[in-house]
Amino acid sequence: MRRFSLLILAIALCAALAGCGWSGEPADRAVRLLLDGEAVQAGSVAPEVDGLRVYVTLDGAPLIDLPFSEPHTLTIAQPDGGENTVALTGSGVHMESANCEGQDCVNMGEVTEENLELRVLGGFIVCLPHKLSVEVRGM
Repeated sequence: MRRFSLLILAIALCAALAGCGWSGEPADRAVRLLLDGEAVQAGSVAPEVDGLRVYVTLDGAPLIDLPFSEPHTLTIAQPDGGENTVALTGSGVHMESANCEGQDCVNMGEVTEENLELRVLGGFIVCLPHKLSVEVRGM
């Protein structure tokens, strides 16, 4: 029984620590989001419109949800210095820039409605070093 209690305590502690940045704040509060140059809160959801959506997550936690058909520039700045810029053009989405070493996310190209089903990663653009993913999908 004691081992079971310690296991439950360890799981709860790991879950609590996983959601926190080094500052002790929840990770989503430590991340700075700029949408078209204006600060927005993590968890923001743009008004729903018919069609595809762009979902951005950091380490599996949702950051922002945007309509695919509207042009925007989204910058994600992490407390550790990691920074990505996602460009929504109105007809596609691509990782415009990232300060990670490999630049694989930048080189993944654009996700469009036409190539969504044909791309190797489907609607995903992933920056592994920054634990950031951008996904285009239907509502």
